[in-house]
Amino acid sequence: MSEFLHPDLGTIKGVRTGPVLSFRGLKYASLENGFSDPVLFSTEAGEVVEGRFHGPTTVTNPMGCDMELSLIQKPLPHEPFQISATECLNLNLSMPSEHSKPLPVFVFLHGGGFMIGSNAWPQYDLTRIVALSEELGQPVIGIQINYRLGAHGFLYSEDLGRAGIKPNRGILDQQVALRWVQKNIAGFGGDPSKVTLVGESAGGASATLHLESSEPLFTQVVAMAGNSLMLQPIPLETAEGAYREVLSLLKINPDSPPQDQAQSILEVSPSVWLQTITPNMPMLPVVAGDIVQRRPTYSEWTQPQSEVQLPGLAWCRRIMIGDCQFDGSIFAYMIGHKKANISRGFRSSLLSTLDEDPSVAEAICTGYNITDDIDDDTAMFHVLKFFTDLLFYVSAITIARGWPGPAYVYHFNEPNPWEGPWKGEATHILDVAFLFQNFNEMLESKQQVSARILATDFIKFVSGEEPYEKYEASAGGARVYGPPTSGQPEFVFGTEPENYLRRKNLWDMASKVNFDKLHQAFNDFISS
Repeated sequence: MSEFLHPDLGTIKGVRTGPVLSFRGLKYASLENGFSDPVLFSTEAGEVVEGRFHGPTTVTNPMGCDMELSLIQKPLPHEPFQISATECLNLNLSMPSEHSKPLPVFVFLHGGGFMIGSNAWPQYDLTRIVALSEELGQPVIGIQINYRLGAHGFLYSEDLGRAGIKPNRGILDQQVALRWVQKNIAGFGGDPSKVTLVGESAGGASATLHLESSEPLFTQVVAMAGNSLMLQPIPLETAEGAYREVLSLLKINPDSPPQDQAQSILEVSPSVWLQTITPNMPMLPVVAGDIVQRRPTYSEWTQPQSEVQLPGLAWCRRIMIGDCQFDGSIFAYMIGHKKANISRGFRSSLLSTLDEDPSVAEAICTGYNITDDIDDDTAMFHVLKFFTDLLFYVSAITIARGWPGPAYVYHFNEPNPWEGPWKGEATHILDVAFLFQNFNEMLESKQQVSARILATDFIKFVSGEEPYEKYEASAGGARVYGPPTSGQPEFVFGTEPENYLRRKNLWDMASKVNFDKLHQAFNDFISS
């Protein structure tokens, strides 16, 4: 055990691992109930803060960690996770045990589709990357936060609003955590003017949603295999439909007064919530409230930079954004029930949405070889390639092109080395697995080098340096980890997708159909 004296928080008990001092389960906000506003937390004078153990996670599937590790295709040991609807807003902080100058800080938002995730999951442990930053002579402080998920974070309707329950509570949690960092990080030796917000998948969507705010709580953003174009906020009518479905499942009268509905919802136990909310229910950020005021579009990002109406572009200086070569793998678990005759179902759905020009739907099916004469497994694989291109690759490049300041693009092509259905593919979440160094002993030496370079680039970015050359809309350019580079990761120039082992199918269709319409086609297929 180690103790640290913070000028405002008091004495904090922590854990020392080599050159890194870690504090776990630090409460950053209080909740009156699982659906209330988060209130910035302050410790009492003279209190000793326990920071040696992970705090409770939000109400989420207790098997979520093992589910995500199965996607990575390599398990890591972990303890059972505590669950709490009201004591879940805590964070973990890892820092070099000895440093003199104020250090850059990064705050990590986990993914999980706004349904699962926790800062206690071992794949997200920041000890090793902070140790590497110390070794490189560029020490940084790393923070992971919990935020509310599922119903507690995102269930919303106008009736709930009338009862005083705000929308996007999970996003509000993140905002309050960032305020906690601004208030307290100097006491840990961090620099509040050098905070980078980092998110993966749904966390990346969250990070870029915070650009809707005029409050400058960070100065840089990293969006890894996820952004607010990829996982867009849902319209209020979609949230209303999900709310009505939940009321039906919980046998709550939808015609009762809003306050009565809210009270009935507050009385639902965590175990009942876990049985009620399914992965296919849209528990997502909703276009309502102060933070999420509109739905981002591909079209707006392709306008002149002065016309992209995001307040955060005035105060967030730089972005690092990228994708994995087969990020679409994550959707295999969402559309598994559509696998039978998926070629026919996908084509039919496309033709319905793209009815103004059926040739576009036909071109997609032909270009991705989604035809009736292939088996369902192969067809599923090809549909997931379409998802990969539109949701992850095209969205990342669209934002990089529209970003007014320095943008740094990466493409992660390292093949998954572990046994499982996606062995040999650069699957979703694999970039984070490499980044945080927690799987190093399970990688061959060449991939260990790639993981170290990825982390080194990240640390340079967090430290305010140029990790590699900037992306230029006219010339392209991205760091590539894995093929087609030989040996160590390299910076690759070029505007053609093939330069990065990406497909150009959708770019070739851009003159016929805009990407917002293609995204609608994706949504229609998922929800059909």
